[in-house]
Amino acid sequence: MLTLQLGYFGLILWFGLYMMNRDARNLRLLLAGISVLVSAFCVGTALLLTYSQHAETIVFLGNVRDICFYLPLVLWQGAILSPAVGEEEKRNILWKLWKYALAALTIGSVIWLVLARNSDGYDMFYSLVTGMITLLLTALSIWDSVVTGRQKRSLSYIVCSYVPLLVFACLTALIIFLPEGTWEKGKLIVNSAGLILFGAYTMIKEIRKQGESWLPDLFRSLDYSIFFTLIFSGQVALVIWLGKGLDFTSLLLLMISIAVSISFQVFVYPIRAFLDNIAFMTFPKLRTERSKLRIAESVQVRIDTDAKPEEMNEEELYRHIRRALSNLGNLERLASSPLVQLKLIEERIHRRKTGNGIVERANELKFLLIDTIIEMKPRGDKPFGTTDEWKFYNALYFPYVVGIKPYSVRYSDEQLDTPSKEALDWFRTYVPERTCYNWQNAGARLIASSLREKNDLAQAQ
Repeated sequence: MLTLQLGYFGLILWFGLYMMNRDARNLRLLLAGISVLVSAFCVGTALLLTYSQHAETIVFLGNVRDICFYLPLVLWQGAILSPAVGEEEKRNILWKLWKYALAALTIGSVIWLVLARNSDGYDMFYSLVTGMITLLLTALSIWDSVVTGRQKRSLSYIVCSYVPLLVFACLTALIIFLPEGTWEKGKLIVNSAGLILFGAYTMIKEIRKQGESWLPDLFRSLDYSIFFTLIFSGQVALVIWLGKGLDFTSLLLLMISIAVSISFQVFVYPIRAFLDNIAFMTFPKLRTERSKLRIAESVQVRIDTDAKPEEMNEEELYRHIRRALSNLGNLERLASSPLVQLKLIEERIHRRKTGNGIVERANELKFLLIDTIIEMKPRGDKPFGTTDEWKFYNALYFPYVVGIKPYSVRYSDEQLDTPSKEALDWFRTYVPERTCYNWQNAGARLIASSLREKNDLAQAQ
Protein backbone atom coordinates (compact mmCIF):
# COMPACT_ATOMS: atom_id res chain seq x y z
CA MET A 1 0.00 0.00 0.00
CA LEU A 2 2.83 2.40 0.85
CA THR A 3 4.42 1.72 -2.54
CA LEU A 4 1.20 2.72 -4.29
CA GLN A 5 0.90 5.84 -2.15
CA LEU A 6 4.47 6.87 -2.90
CA GLY A 7 3.86 6.19 -6.59
CA TYR A 8 0.78 8.40 -6.52
CA PHE A 9 2.74 11.12 -4.72
CA GLY A 10 5.42 10.96 -7.41
CA LEU A 11 2.82 11.06 -10.20
CA ILE A 12 1.14 14.19 -8.83
CA LEU A 13 4.51 15.85 -8.23
CA TRP A 14 5.68 15.08 -11.77
CA PHE A 15 2.47 16.30 -13.38
CA GLY A 16 2.50 19.60 -11.48
CA LEU A 17 6.15 20.28 -12.36
CA TYR A 18 5.59 19.27 -15.98
CA MET A 19 2.72 21.73 -16.45
CA MET A 20 4.76 24.52 -14.89
CA ASN A 21 7.76 23.77 -17.11
CA ARG A 22 5.78 23.23 -20.33
CA ASP A 23 5.10 26.96 -20.69
CA ALA A 24 5.95 29.07 -17.64
CA ARG A 25 4.71 32.22 -19.40
CA ASN A 26 1.22 30.76 -19.76
CA LEU A 27 -0.52 31.94 -16.59
CA ARG A 28 -3.23 29.28 -16.74
CA LEU A 29 -0.76 26.43 -17.09
CA LEU A 30 1.41 27.91 -14.34
CA LEU A 31 -1.44 28.26 -11.82
CA ALA A 32 -2.85 24.83 -12.69
CA GLY A 33 0.60 23.28 -12.28
CA ILE A 34 1.17 24.97 -8.91
CA SER A 35 -2.24 23.79 -7.69
CA VAL A 36 -1.36 20.15 -8.53
CA LEU A 37 2.08 20.60 -6.97
CA VAL A 38 0.60 21.91 -3.71
CA SER A 39 -1.81 18.97 -3.72
CA ALA A 40 1.23 16.66 -3.95
CA PHE A 41 2.64 18.31 -0.81
CA CYS A 42 -0.69 17.63 0.91
CA VAL A 43 -0.52 13.91 0.04
CA GLY A 44 3.17 13.78 1.03
CA THR A 45 2.64 15.34 4.45
CA ALA A 46 -0.28 12.99 5.10
CA LEU A 47 2.07 10.05 4.45
CA LEU A 48 4.72 11.48 6.76
CA LEU A 49 2.20 12.11 9.55
CA THR A 50 1.63 8.36 9.85
CA TYR A 51 5.28 7.84 10.86
CA SER A 52 5.91 11.04 12.86
CA GLN A 53 6.57 10.66 16.59
CA HIS A 54 7.50 14.09 17.94
CA ALA A 55 4.73 16.50 18.91
CA GLU A 56 6.36 19.51 17.22
CA THR A 57 6.75 17.59 13.95
CA ILE A 58 3.11 16.47 14.08
CA VAL A 59 1.96 20.07 14.61
CA PHE A 60 4.10 21.36 11.73
CA LEU A 61 3.05 18.63 9.29
CA GLY A 62 -0.57 19.05 10.32
CA ASN A 63 -0.34 22.75 9.47
CA VAL A 64 1.14 22.03 6.07
CA ARG A 65 -1.45 19.35 5.32
CA ASP A 66 -4.41 21.49 6.36
CA ILE A 67 -3.28 24.52 4.37
CA CYS A 68 -2.33 22.46 1.31
CA PHE A 69 -5.78 20.90 1.34
CA TYR A 70 -7.70 24.04 0.32
CA LEU A 71 -4.94 26.18 -1.23
CA PRO A 72 -4.96 24.22 -4.56
CA LEU A 73 -8.62 25.10 -5.05
CA VAL A 74 -7.81 28.81 -4.77
CA LEU A 75 -5.13 28.38 -7.43
CA TRP A 76 -7.59 26.32 -9.50
CA GLN A 77 -10.03 29.22 -9.51
CA GLY A 78 -7.25 31.58 -10.55
CA ALA A 79 -6.39 29.30 -13.48
CA ILE A 80 -10.00 29.41 -14.67
CA LEU A 81 -10.35 33.19 -14.30
CA SER A 82 -6.90 34.21 -15.55
CA PRO A 83 -7.19 36.43 -18.66
CA ALA A 84 -6.10 35.34 -22.11
CA VAL A 85 -5.43 37.28 -25.29
CA GLY A 86 -8.59 38.78 -26.73
CA GLU A 87 -10.88 38.08 -23.79
CA GLU A 88 -13.55 40.51 -22.62
CA GLU A 89 -12.84 43.15 -20.00
CA LYS A 90 -15.63 41.76 -17.80
CA ARG A 91 -13.69 38.55 -17.42
CA ASN A 92 -10.63 40.53 -16.38
CA ILE A 93 -12.69 42.05 -13.57
CA LEU A 94 -13.20 38.56 -12.13
CA TRP A 95 -9.46 37.94 -12.44
CA LYS A 96 -8.67 41.14 -10.53
CA LEU A 97 -11.19 40.17 -7.87
CA TRP A 98 -9.42 36.82 -7.44
CA LYS A 99 -5.94 38.34 -7.53
CA TYR A 100 -6.51 41.10 -5.01
CA ALA A 101 -9.39 39.91 -2.82
CA LEU A 102 -9.33 36.12 -2.65
CA ALA A 103 -5.54 35.82 -2.72
CA ALA A 104 -5.22 38.32 0.14
CA LEU A 105 -7.91 36.49 2.10
CA THR A 106 -6.11 33.19 1.54
CA ILE A 107 -2.80 34.57 2.80
CA GLY A 108 -4.58 35.92 5.86
CA SER A 109 -6.25 32.56 6.52
CA VAL A 110 -2.87 30.78 6.23
CA ILE A 111 -1.38 33.08 8.88
CA TRP A 112 -4.49 32.65 11.01
CA LEU A 113 -4.31 28.85 10.90
CA VAL A 114 -0.59 28.84 11.72
CA LEU A 115 -1.15 31.00 14.79
CA ALA A 116 -4.23 29.02 15.87
CA ARG A 117 -2.67 25.57 15.50
CA ASN A 118 -2.01 25.02 19.21
CA SER A 119 -5.27 26.53 20.42
CA ASP A 120 -8.31 24.59 21.54
CA GLY A 121 -10.50 26.18 18.89
CA TYR A 122 -8.36 25.12 15.92
CA ASP A 123 -10.93 22.69 14.51
CA MET A 124 -13.57 25.41 14.57
CA PHE A 125 -11.15 27.87 12.93
CA TYR A 126 -10.29 25.40 10.19
CA SER A 127 -13.92 24.50 9.51
CA LEU A 128 -14.71 28.20 9.23
CA VAL A 129 -11.85 28.85 6.82
CA THR A 130 -12.63 25.90 4.54
CA GLY A 131 -16.34 26.69 4.54
CA MET A 132 -15.66 30.35 3.70
CA ILE A 133 -13.23 29.40 0.90
CA THR A 134 -15.81 26.99 -0.53
CA LEU A 135 -18.55 29.61 -0.54
CA LEU A 136 -16.31 32.21 -2.19
CA LEU A 137 -15.10 29.79 -4.85
CA THR A 138 -18.68 28.76 -5.59
CA ALA A 139 -19.78 32.39 -5.83
CA LEU A 140 -16.94 33.22 -8.22
CA SER A 141 -17.72 30.16 -10.33
CA ILE A 142 -21.41 31.12 -10.60
CA TRP A 143 -20.48 34.72 -11.43
CA ASP A 144 -18.03 33.51 -14.05
CA SER A 145 -20.72 31.33 -15.62
CA VAL A 146 -23.22 34.22 -15.65
CA VAL A 147 -20.75 36.78 -17.03
CA THR A 148 -19.54 34.44 -19.76
CA GLY A 149 -22.87 32.70 -20.21
CA ARG A 150 -23.15 33.85 -23.80
CA GLN A 151 -20.17 31.68 -24.71
CA LYS A 152 -20.95 28.12 -25.73
CA ARG A 153 -19.27 25.67 -23.38
CA SER A 154 -18.78 21.99 -24.02
CA LEU A 155 -19.71 19.23 -21.60
CA SER A 156 -16.03 18.33 -21.24
CA TYR A 157 -15.25 21.89 -20.09
CA ILE A 158 -17.98 21.83 -17.46
CA VAL A 159 -17.01 18.39 -16.15
CA CYS A 160 -13.24 18.83 -16.10
CA SER A 161 -13.27 22.41 -14.81
CA TYR A 162 -15.80 22.11 -12.00
CA VAL A 163 -15.18 18.59 -10.69
CA PRO A 164 -12.43 19.86 -8.31
CA LEU A 165 -14.83 22.34 -6.69
CA LEU A 166 -17.56 19.69 -6.32
CA VAL A 167 -15.14 17.22 -4.71
CA PHE A 168 -13.71 19.89 -2.44
CA ALA A 169 -17.17 21.03 -1.35
CA CYS A 170 -18.10 17.46 -0.39
CA LEU A 171 -14.89 16.97 1.57
CA THR A 172 -15.38 20.32 3.29
CA ALA A 173 -18.84 19.21 4.37
CA LEU A 174 -17.26 16.09 5.89
CA ILE A 175 -14.74 18.23 7.75
CA ILE A 176 -17.46 20.48 9.14
CA PHE A 177 -20.03 17.85 10.06
CA LEU A 178 -17.84 14.79 10.62
CA PRO A 179 -14.61 16.18 12.12
CA GLU A 180 -13.41 12.79 13.37
CA GLY A 181 -11.57 10.67 10.84
CA THR A 182 -11.84 13.06 7.93
CA TRP A 183 -8.16 12.94 7.01
CA GLU A 184 -7.93 9.45 5.61
CA LYS A 185 -5.52 9.33 2.70
CA GLY A 186 -8.24 8.14 0.36
CA LYS A 187 -10.06 11.47 0.57
CA LEU A 188 -6.87 13.38 -0.16
CA ILE A 189 -6.29 11.14 -3.16
CA VAL A 190 -9.79 11.83 -4.47
CA ASN A 191 -9.29 15.59 -4.02
CA SER A 192 -5.96 15.57 -5.89
CA ALA A 193 -7.47 13.34 -8.63
CA GLY A 194 -10.02 16.07 -9.38
CA LEU A 195 -7.20 18.57 -9.72
CA ILE A 196 -5.28 16.23 -12.04
CA LEU A 197 -8.37 15.96 -14.25
CA PHE A 198 -8.68 19.74 -14.41
CA GLY A 199 -4.93 20.17 -14.97
CA ALA A 200 -4.87 17.65 -17.82
CA TYR A 201 -7.83 19.29 -19.53
CA THR A 202 -6.31 22.78 -19.15
CA MET A 203 -2.92 21.64 -20.42
CA ILE A 204 -4.30 19.90 -23.52
CA LYS A 205 -6.55 22.84 -24.32
CA GLU A 206 -3.79 25.44 -23.97
CA ILE A 207 -1.20 23.42 -25.90
CA ARG A 208 -3.61 22.80 -28.78
CA LYS A 209 -4.41 26.50 -28.82
CA GLN A 210 -0.69 27.17 -29.27
CA GLY A 211 -0.57 24.80 -32.24
CA GLU A 212 1.76 22.30 -30.58
CA SER A 213 1.62 18.56 -30.03
CA TRP A 214 1.16 17.50 -26.40
CA LEU A 215 1.21 13.69 -26.27
CA PRO A 216 4.80 12.79 -27.39
CA ASP A 217 6.47 15.22 -24.98
CA LEU A 218 4.16 14.13 -22.15
CA PHE A 219 5.04 10.46 -22.67
CA ARG A 220 8.73 11.26 -22.98
CA SER A 221 8.73 13.18 -19.68
CA LEU A 222 6.70 10.50 -17.86
CA ASP A 223 8.88 7.69 -19.20
CA TYR A 224 12.13 9.41 -18.24
CA SER A 225 10.75 10.37 -14.81
CA ILE A 226 9.80 6.77 -14.00
CA PHE A 227 13.19 5.54 -15.21
CA PHE A 228 15.18 8.12 -13.21
CA THR A 229 13.09 7.55 -10.08
CA LEU A 230 13.45 3.77 -10.20
CA ILE A 231 17.22 4.03 -10.62
CA PHE A 232 18.02 6.62 -7.95
CA SER A 233 15.13 6.37 -5.47
CA GLY A 234 15.07 2.58 -5.89
CA GLN A 235 18.56 2.43 -4.41
CA VAL A 236 17.40 4.43 -1.38
CA ALA A 237 14.40 2.12 -0.96
CA LEU A 238 16.66 -0.93 -1.19
CA VAL A 239 19.00 0.41 1.51
CA ILE A 240 16.00 1.14 3.77
CA TRP A 241 14.57 -2.34 3.21
CA LEU A 242 17.90 -4.05 3.93
CA GLY A 243 18.69 -1.77 6.86
CA LYS A 244 16.78 -0.75 9.96
CA GLY A 245 13.42 -0.51 8.19
CA LEU A 246 11.03 2.31 7.50
CA ASP A 247 10.63 5.18 9.95
CA PHE A 248 9.94 8.90 9.68
CA THR A 249 13.51 9.87 8.73
CA SER A 250 13.95 7.15 6.12
CA LEU A 251 10.52 7.87 4.59
CA LEU A 252 11.37 11.57 4.40
CA LEU A 253 14.70 10.74 2.74
CA LEU A 254 12.94 8.47 0.23
CA MET A 255 10.36 11.14 -0.64
CA ILE A 256 13.09 13.77 -1.07
CA SER A 257 14.93 11.37 -3.37
CA ILE A 258 11.76 10.88 -5.44
CA ALA A 259 11.19 14.64 -5.64
CA VAL A 260 14.80 15.35 -6.67
CA SER A 261 14.81 12.60 -9.31
CA ILE A 262 11.58 13.84 -10.88
CA SER A 263 12.56 17.52 -10.69
CA PHE A 264 15.93 16.84 -12.32
CA GLN A 265 14.28 15.06 -15.25
CA VAL A 266 11.53 17.66 -15.75
CA PHE A 267 14.01 20.55 -15.74
CA VAL A 268 16.78 18.67 -17.52
CA TYR A 269 17.08 21.14 -20.43
CA PRO A 270 17.50 24.29 -18.27
CA ILE A 271 19.95 22.38 -16.08
CA ARG A 272 21.94 21.24 -19.12
CA ALA A 273 21.98 24.80 -20.48
CA PHE A 274 23.30 26.11 -17.16
CA LEU A 275 26.03 23.46 -16.95
CA ASP A 276 27.02 23.91 -20.61
CA ASN A 277 27.39 27.65 -20.12
CA ILE A 278 29.79 26.97 -17.26
CA ALA A 279 31.72 24.16 -18.97
CA PHE A 280 32.09 25.99 -22.30
CA MET A 281 32.52 29.48 -20.91
CA THR A 282 35.69 30.05 -22.97
CA PHE A 283 34.32 28.31 -26.11
CA PRO A 284 31.54 30.58 -27.45
CA LYS A 285 31.19 28.78 -30.80
CA LEU A 286 30.78 25.41 -29.10
CA ARG A 287 28.33 26.91 -26.62
CA THR A 288 26.21 28.21 -29.51
CA GLU A 289 26.20 24.85 -31.25
CA ARG A 290 25.20 23.09 -28.06
CA SER A 291 22.35 25.55 -27.63
CA LYS A 292 21.06 24.76 -31.14
CA LEU A 293 21.18 21.03 -30.43
CA ARG A 294 19.22 21.46 -27.18
CA ILE A 295 16.56 23.53 -28.93
CA ALA A 296 16.20 20.98 -31.72
CA GLU A 297 16.01 18.10 -29.24
CA SER A 298 13.45 19.70 -26.95
CA VAL A 299 11.24 21.14 -29.70
CA GLN A 300 11.18 18.04 -31.93
CA VAL A 301 8.59 16.26 -29.75
CA ARG A 302 6.42 19.39 -29.46
CA ILE A 303 5.96 20.15 -33.15
CA ASP A 304 2.56 19.27 -34.54
CA THR A 305 3.48 17.64 -37.85
CA ASP A 306 -0.19 17.51 -38.86
CA ALA A 307 -0.59 21.28 -38.65
CA LYS A 308 -1.64 22.96 -41.88
CA PRO A 309 -1.04 26.70 -41.48
CA GLU A 310 -2.23 27.42 -45.04
CA GLU A 311 -5.72 26.18 -44.07
CA MET A 312 -6.01 28.31 -40.92
CA ASN A 313 -8.83 30.83 -40.74
CA GLU A 314 -8.10 34.50 -40.10
CA GLU A 315 -8.63 34.29 -36.33
CA GLU A 316 -6.43 31.24 -35.89
CA LEU A 317 -3.63 32.70 -38.01
CA TYR A 318 -3.82 35.96 -36.05
CA ARG A 319 -3.59 34.10 -32.75
CA HIS A 320 -0.44 32.24 -33.80
CA ILE A 321 1.17 35.42 -35.12
CA ARG A 322 0.32 37.22 -31.87
CA ARG A 323 2.02 34.47 -29.91
CA ALA A 324 5.04 34.43 -32.25
CA LEU A 325 5.48 38.17 -31.78
CA SER A 326 5.44 37.74 -28.02
CA ASN A 327 8.19 35.12 -28.35
CA LEU A 328 10.24 36.93 -30.98
CA GLY A 329 13.40 36.60 -28.91
CA ASN A 330 12.77 32.98 -27.92
CA LEU A 331 13.85 30.60 -30.69
CA GLU A 332 12.57 27.57 -28.81
CA ARG A 333 9.01 28.94 -28.75
CA LEU A 334 9.21 30.10 -32.35
CA ALA A 335 10.46 26.67 -33.47
CA SER A 336 7.38 24.97 -32.02
CA SER A 337 4.97 27.35 -33.79
CA PRO A 338 2.99 25.87 -36.71
CA LEU A 339 3.94 28.98 -38.69
CA VAL A 340 7.39 27.49 -39.36
CA GLN A 341 5.65 25.03 -41.69
CA LEU A 342 4.41 27.79 -44.01
CA LYS A 343 5.34 27.40 -47.67
CA LEU A 344 6.69 30.93 -47.47
CA ILE A 345 9.29 29.84 -44.90
CA GLU A 346 10.45 26.99 -47.15
CA GLU A 347 10.71 29.38 -50.10
CA ARG A 348 12.80 31.88 -48.13
CA ILE A 349 15.10 29.13 -46.84
CA HIS A 350 15.57 27.80 -50.35
CA ARG A 351 16.36 31.27 -51.63
CA ARG A 352 18.92 31.89 -48.88
CA LYS A 353 20.40 28.40 -49.39
CA THR A 354 20.62 27.77 -45.63
CA GLY A 355 19.90 24.60 -43.69
CA ASN A 356 16.34 23.35 -43.31
CA GLY A 357 16.55 22.38 -39.65
CA ILE A 358 14.32 23.40 -36.76
CA VAL A 359 16.53 26.28 -35.62
CA GLU A 360 16.91 27.62 -39.18
CA ARG A 361 13.13 27.62 -39.64
CA ALA A 362 12.66 29.45 -36.33
CA ASN A 363 15.22 32.07 -37.36
CA GLU A 364 13.55 32.48 -40.73
CA LEU A 365 10.16 33.00 -39.08
CA LYS A 366 11.75 35.62 -36.82
CA PHE A 367 13.28 37.48 -39.77
CA LEU A 368 10.01 37.24 -41.70
CA LEU A 369 8.05 38.84 -38.86
CA ILE A 370 10.67 41.57 -38.40
CA ASP A 371 10.67 42.32 -42.14
CA THR A 372 6.88 42.56 -42.16
CA ILE A 373 6.92 44.94 -39.19
CA ILE A 374 9.53 47.12 -40.89
CA GLU A 375 7.31 47.26 -43.98
CA MET A 376 4.72 49.08 -41.81
CA LYS A 377 7.14 51.96 -41.27
CA PRO A 378 5.97 55.12 -43.06
CA ARG A 379 8.13 56.28 -45.91
CA GLY A 380 10.87 58.75 -45.19
CA ASP A 381 14.15 58.98 -43.35
CA LYS A 382 12.67 59.60 -39.89
CA PRO A 383 13.43 56.70 -37.51
CA PHE A 384 10.52 57.60 -35.23
CA GLY A 385 7.26 59.53 -35.47
CA THR A 386 4.13 60.11 -33.41
CA THR A 387 1.40 60.61 -36.02
CA ASP A 388 -1.39 58.08 -36.58
CA GLU A 389 0.40 56.42 -39.48
CA TRP A 390 3.21 55.43 -37.10
CA LYS A 391 1.12 53.87 -34.35
CA PHE A 392 1.05 50.22 -35.52
CA TYR A 393 4.74 50.28 -36.43
CA ASN A 394 5.68 51.85 -33.09
CA ALA A 395 3.51 49.42 -31.09
CA LEU A 396 5.16 46.40 -32.73
CA TYR A 397 8.71 47.47 -33.60
CA PHE A 398 9.90 49.05 -30.36
CA PRO A 399 8.42 46.56 -27.82
CA TYR A 400 9.10 43.39 -29.85
CA VAL A 401 12.08 44.10 -32.11
CA VAL A 402 13.99 46.63 -29.99
CA GLY A 403 12.73 45.12 -26.74
CA ILE A 404 11.70 48.19 -24.77
CA LYS A 405 9.31 47.72 -21.84
CA PRO A 406 7.52 51.05 -21.51
CA TYR A 407 5.16 50.02 -18.72
CA SER A 408 7.76 48.42 -16.45
CA VAL A 409 8.93 50.74 -13.69
CA ARG A 410 12.21 48.82 -13.40
CA TYR A 411 13.10 49.11 -17.10
CA SER A 412 16.17 51.26 -17.81
CA ASP A 413 16.89 53.10 -21.08
CA GLU A 414 20.66 53.31 -20.61
CA GLN A 415 21.53 51.06 -23.58
CA LEU A 416 18.94 52.44 -26.02
CA ASP A 417 19.68 54.62 -29.00
CA THR A 418 18.08 58.05 -29.41
CA PRO A 419 14.97 56.99 -31.42
CA SER A 420 14.24 54.17 -28.95
CA LYS A 421 14.55 56.56 -25.98
CA GLU A 422 12.15 58.97 -27.69
CA ALA A 423 9.73 56.09 -28.31
CA LEU A 424 9.98 54.98 -24.68
CA ASP A 425 9.18 58.49 -23.41
CA TRP A 426 6.30 58.78 -25.89
CA PHE A 427 4.75 55.49 -24.79
CA ARG A 428 5.01 56.37 -21.11
CA THR A 429 3.66 59.90 -21.56
CA TYR A 430 0.95 59.65 -24.22
CA VAL A 431 0.02 55.99 -24.81
CA PRO A 432 -1.92 54.08 -22.12
CA GLU A 433 -1.06 50.40 -21.80
CA ARG A 434 -4.49 49.31 -22.98
CA THR A 435 -4.21 51.49 -26.09
CA CYS A 436 -0.80 50.01 -26.93
CA TYR A 437 -2.25 46.52 -26.48
CA ASN A 438 -5.08 47.30 -28.92
CA TRP A 439 -2.62 48.70 -31.47
CA GLN A 440 -0.53 45.54 -31.21
CA ASN A 441 -3.61 43.40 -31.83
CA ALA A 442 -4.54 45.47 -34.88
CA GLY A 443 -0.95 45.36 -36.13
CA ALA A 444 -0.86 41.58 -35.73
CA ARG A 445 -3.98 41.27 -37.87
CA LEU A 446 -2.29 43.35 -40.58
CA ILE A 447 0.72 41.03 -40.41
CA ALA A 448 -1.60 38.02 -40.73
CA SER A 449 -3.15 39.46 -43.90
CA SER A 450 0.27 40.29 -45.34
CA LEU A 451 1.70 36.83 -44.61
CA ARG A 452 -1.32 35.12 -46.14
CA GLU A 453 -0.84 37.11 -49.35
CA LYS A 454 2.89 36.36 -49.46
CA ASN A 455 2.30 32.69 -48.73
CA ASP A 456 -0.27 32.43 -51.54
CA LEU A 457 2.29 33.90 -53.92
CA ALA A 458 4.94 31.42 -52.73
CA GLN A 459 2.51 28.52 -53.30
CA ALA A 460 1.66 29.75 -56.78
CA GLN A 461 5.31 29.78 -57.84
